[in-house]
Amino acid sequence: MIDTPGSLLLTPHGDLVEIQLPADSDKRLTVMYAVLRCRFVDVVALTTRLDMWIDDEGMYTHVDDVNVPATLLARRHGFTHQPYYGPVLLTGGVDDEGDTVPVTRDGTHALLTALRDTTE
Repeated sequence: MIDTPGSLLLTPHGDLVEIQLPADSDKRLTVMYAVLRCRFVDVVALTTRLDMWIDDEGMYTHVDDVNVPATLLARRHGFTHQPYYGPVLLTGGVDDEGDTVPVTRDGTHALLTALRDTTE
């Protein structure tokens, strides 16, 4: 199976790194655990076309690593109840079967614009 392009890792320092996610869901989860440096993931559906994957234990395992850009991005989409910790992985939502899809070129552009707006 081919890799799914267009996933972006957003670090607490504001760095963005493109991550190739495997099409196979088990392998994809393994990669998510590795890049998020975690044992369990959770997803915050920011919109129908933008998901933010987080370390489910992040507030305990990344206690000194608040991800300000991710927190501001989530707040921009109405998620104001908590800060987010550690790196987060941004994907393009889900398809009709519930499988993760990549962030599109337009989605990436919109995401970068939103991130710029939240940090200015």
